[in-house]
Amino acid sequence: MAPKTLKNAPWREDAIQTVRALKAGGVVLYPTDTVWGLGCRADDAEALDKLYKIKERPGGQPSLVLVDAEGLLEEYANPVPEIAWDLLREGGSPESRPMTLVLPGGRGVAPALLAEDGSLAIRVVHDPFLQFILRGIDVPLVSTSANLTGQPTPGHFSEIPKAIREGVDHVCVTGRDRKGSASSSMVKLDAAGRINILRP
Repeated sequence: MAPKTLKNAPWREDAIQTVRALKAGGVVLYPTDTVWGLGCRADDAEALDKLYKIKERPGGQPSLVLVDAEGLLEEYANPVPEIAWDLLREGGSPESRPMTLVLPGGRGVAPALLAEDGSLAIRVVHDPFLQFILRGIDVPLVSTSANLTGQPTPGHFSEIPKAIREGVDHVCVTGRDRKGSASSSMVKLDAAGRINILRP
């Protein structure tokens, strides 16, 4: 989206408020490219701890992170197997179902976001609202579904538990009228590029 168009985007003020809340160490409730999510800066361990308390999620269950450009994969994972770029090209169209890649050697994020083997789940988003937020905080954004642990994933904003809506620091106005889509597919890659499909 061109800079001039961004100035007139109906979600601009909401996105700015979201960025401010995240920069202040807050937890936000926001529409992802799949379902409504809970998020915080991926490098803020205290905010992440607060997020997990709101979600009633035990430790040892890492969440995925969002970035706004493919080139950032190499900044937050090492190595990035060659097959990762092929997978991103195949699923890069707006009509494609979003794909989360679990990559080896996660880095630059709170330790609790890494799996026991050091891998990091990461997804490149193309939604202008999310990209604006990500460029505003200049770090990946944590993304976990806006439900209490063990409860169904809300398909619409109205289904999000009151405890979550009242527990966060900012609730986005944008996207409240849309129905959430299915969760992303999830593919794990090892350093040799071998593929393990975790979620079709």
